[in-house]
Amino acid sequence: MPSVSAHVAATLSSHVSHVFGVMGNGNAYFLDALERQSGVSYCAMRHEGGAVVAADAYYRASGRLAAATATYGAGFTNTLTALAEAVQAHIPLILVVGDEPTSGPRPWDVDQIALAAAIGARTYTVGRADAAATTAIAVEHALTYRVPTVIAIPYDVATREAGPV
Repeated sequence: MPSVSAHVAATLSSHVSHVFGVMGNGNAYFLDALERQSGVSYCAMRHEGGAVVAADAYYRASGRLAAATATYGAGFTNTLTALAEAVQAHIPLILVVGDEPTSGPRPWDVDQIALAAAIGARTYTVGRADAAATTAIAVEHALTYRVPTVIAIPYDVATREAGPV
């Protein structure tokens, strides 16, 4: 059965053709599903901030939505400066990140929802029963309000079975 990460990848792939990112254990299952199930082009970057800048530049150059991805914690915090610039410039893009488990934060986790909100980006956290729908809502939010939008995949949910895509 497809996982939550596979639902996010499949839904996102119908809206974007390019994803820029840095792989970590928080987004590895998403990237694996993206590579296996879609025709989306993945461009590995050297820094998480560069991934968001690349998605921003892709939109500015093409007018089409792009996505970036990073792991949780320090990987997510590395995106904040570029994400803040995209918010100020009203650039719609999607940032898919790993997140703390649903059981609560670990010592290395940060409050990603609060950090994103502080710079003006909304976070949508996917669950086992609503991953595809939540991803679609996040994409709609980014396009409607012309703002970067974060999709968070909790660490303990990423590999859970979510039914047919």
